Amino acid sequence: MIKRAMVVDDEQSIRSIVAQVLVEERYRVIEAASAEDALVAFKKEPCPVVFTDIRMGGMSGLDLLKQVKKLHPQTHVVIMTSHGTMDSAVTALKSGAYDFLNKPFDDLELVANVARRAMQSYELIAEREKLVEMLKSRNEALQNINKAFRALTVTLKNKNAALENLNKAFQALAIRDQLTGLFNRRYFDEAITAEVARASRYGRDLSVIFLDVDFFKKYNDQYGHQHGDMVLKKISQIIKLNIREIDIATRYGGEEFVVILPETPKDDAYTVAEKIRQSVEETAASAIGNRNAPAITVSAGVASLGQEIMNVHQLIAKADQAVYEAKRTGRNAVRLAG
Repeated sequence: MIKRAMVVDDEQSIRSIVAQVLVEERYRVIEAASAEDALVAFKKEPCPVVFTDIRMGGMSGLDLLKQVKKLHPQTHVVIMTSHGTMDSAVTALKSGAYDFLNKPFDDLELVANVARRAMQSYELIAEREKLVEMLKSRNEALQNINKAFRALTVTLKNKNAALENLNKAFQALAIRDQLTGLFNRRYFDEAITAEVARASRYGRDLSVIFLDVDFFKKYNDQYGHQHGDMVLKKISQIIKLNIREIDIATRYGGEEFVVILPETPKDDAYTVAEKIRQSVEETAASAIGNRNAPAITVSAGVASLGQEIMNVHQLIAKADQAVYEAKRTGRNAVRLAG
């Protein structure tokens, strides 16, 4: 697949900078000085990735975004703005933008990273559609893919139902944990890197909550893995009920969970963690239908970006240390990173 990208901005200097970054990433770049010119060029030759300014004379970047998504829904549009606020970013994302960048750019590597992730996502979607087309003509291929993607357990009653379920599985397979439905470790690693970069760049609050199920191995050994899986599912549900839509809940591994809380200071993150802890203690044990089982509890650690925590490694390490402190001092508790 030829890597193509379009850069739309009424400032030639910005266009040149972004285009040069993309050329170094081995893109063939189309430049446009207005949204109108970009739309004409896009109709002739759709591009997988489009970088566009949000405010230009005439048609705006948001209007161009909507037109591009109508013509080619798979295209990943990155909004660039020097008038960046959280509201404008949210508006762009709700309108279908893949990501947004504030200019002037402090670090051109951020532009390159967004371009790489956008192309990787586009290629994944293209590959999925290719597989779906194969399924339409070959029932044998459907059976083979169903085996390969064991997350699909529904009976294939008809081709349309099977295609719909397979499409959902493709979307979730790369980023979701199969048991709990939360985001997986791979997605967490990408998301925390991006969120720390944004929070550091724009001076925003960012906190994380690490949660670990207390005595989970002992519970598994005594009551079996089936009950253990039920516990993990119930705790996942409790986490989702106590966080916002913009928060990112992940299964970090085994009985460990992590929640990323953008725009959230440490004290507020502590409040969220305490709500989750209390809810688990009150409901998790009864929810699995085993009255003889011991109470289910979690220990949690909270860490936030600040003067002493300035990067991803430090943020994760401090949250992990706080969990250890909660367990060391009796478990079923929330501790703030020092």
